[in-house]
Amino acid sequence: MNSLYRLLPLLFMLAVSPESEKKLDTLNSFIMATKDTVSSIKSGIDTFHAAMMPFMTGSATNETSSPPPAQPKYDAPGQKEAGDFEV
Repeated sequence: MNSLYRLLPLLFMLAVSPESEKKLDTLNSFIMATKDTVSSIKSGIDTFHAAMMPFMTGSATNETSSPPPAQPKYDAPGQKEAGDFEV
């Protein structure tokens, strides 16, 4: 309730100033457009997350069940496989 009394001078200044309602309407439009944009982005992120969850859980399951990738085998240190070239 105390904060309401702090707003009274601002409200009186807005009531006396010319075209304050027009400026407040413009500010309101900007705030509503910002709110809609943030809501759209949040909805897109939520949709993306929901779509990726099955893929990520399936990917995590496949990683634990599949064998590790084969490593190249060398006979001696510094020996290269066939097809390796030095630049």
